[in-house]
Amino acid sequence: MSRQEPVVVPETAVPDGETAAATCPYCDRPFRRERLRDLHVGDAHEGLRDGEKAAYEAAVEAEDEDLFVYHLKVAGALGVVFTALFLLAVVGFSL
Repeated sequence: MSRQEPVVVPETAVPDGETAAATCPYCDRPFRRERLRDLHVGDAHEGLRDGEKAAYEAAVEAEDEDLFVYHLKVAGALGVVFTALFLLAVVGFSL
């Protein structure tokens, strides 16, 4: 009996029938979004031109902002959960 491994499709993979939004100018790798291409070019390739360096820095800044917003959402959700648990404990022990 052979067991098939699940196929892992990276987020940068472009589905069949869909055109790539951007392609790496160095290695021709397709990307679903231009920001992903800019991050790839800055991380994987050396000798960037000024425009590529600026695009990489803008993509990193956008990723940092998205991560900050995600952290705020997680902290808020944890705050709501802990507040609800505290209120349930107060009501439960006061009965």
